Amino acid sequence: MPIVNFYLKKAAGPIPDSLIYLQFKYNGRKLVYSFGQKINPADWSKVQKRVKSNRQTILDGRYALNEVLDRLEKVCLKAYNEELAKGIPPVSVLRFRLDHFIHQHKGRKEAPRLYQLFDRFISGEFLHKGKEKSRHTLKNYSTTKNHLHSFDIATRYHVDFENINLEFFQRYTTFLKEELKLQPNSIARDIRILKTVLAGAVQLDYTTNIQFRHQQFKLVDEPTDAVWLTEKEIAVLSRCDLSGNKRLAQVRDLFLLGCYTGSKLSSARNPDGPEHPLARKILENYGGAPPKAPSNQKFNSYLKEVCRAAGLTEKGRLPSNPRLELWECVTSDTARRSMAANAWLADLPLASLMKQTGHKTEKAFLRYIRAEKLRKPVKGS
Repeated sequence: MPIVNFYLKKAAGPIPDSLIYLQFKYNGRKLVYSFGQKINPADWSKVQKRVKSNRQTILDGRYALNEVLDRLEKVCLKAYNEELAKGIPPVSVLRFRLDHFIHQHKGRKEAPRLYQLFDRFISGEFLHKGKEKSRHTLKNYSTTKNHLHSFDIATRYHVDFENINLEFFQRYTTFLKEELKLQPNSIARDIRILKTVLAGAVQLDYTTNIQFRHQQFKLVDEPTDAVWLTEKEIAVLSRCDLSGNKRLAQVRDLFLLGCYTGSKLSSARNPDGPEHPLARKILENYGGAPPKAPSNQKFNSYLKEVCRAAGLTEKGRLPSNPRLELWECVTSDTARRSMAANAWLADLPLASLMKQTGHKTEKAFLRYIRAEKLRKPVKGS
């Protein structure tokens, strides 16, 4: 098996310190890598291939130098073994993996420029129309950054500002679809977030590349095919006797909390007002706090059992598959969607509803509830 070695390169002239180099020979190839760290040769052990004293540190004393060398060796070997499944890895790929590790430990100023800017977006540094971005939005930035890094590792594209073009767009969207198995709307969201970061890079004069503004560098969201429950159906669900099954009763109550407040299943409070009276009643039954939610996969499975037991068997509610009965179509997101649709039909202020659901525009909210298929009752009738 190939072995990683470290050695010093003798400094030119009278300068005493020497650069530390990593050397990795494999399959007739050789990687020589330096991350800019110098030491006095007197402090180096030629036998151990390490610094003599574990007290020697790097980056303002934050890391032991030998610890960094140990981790560099592990990163190099791990990268080699992972890439070997795709064929003998080029030296540039292993160097990229080592660079990524080093940049993580040097901090933002030393990070690759694109990822550095992503980190600033993730931190919430950039506001939206003078307001802080939601936690959900910041999480989406982090997710897109992770997707980009996975793409980098898998394709060896080494994405940065200068090589983001239509070729990148095609390769990246194909990767998200075929390798990460993302749905079309998730891919469209990734592209929107990337374009937001790239627009920020142009404004900050980090790049003059504006190919991301090309009319073909975009994806359009597909209409979401999902169901929502009417207030009558929610009431039927609340009256279903599940006293003999604690597991299903807790899932039902968590789902109802979402239907009443529009909040996540782990919470029961309306972020913009008092608790819903029916939500408060459910909370009282659990000592003031909602029960612990199972994993999303288990929750959806149990929820279908609950809705079937409640008799929600109407067919034709899911346009893409009208043969399914209603209980088969319900998921955890149905709770928030039901709250939003019922509240909109009841003429509650749209601005308040958008705060509860997290939508930034009326268009996005109305598309979420598929308002074009809902009919508001005529007032006075």
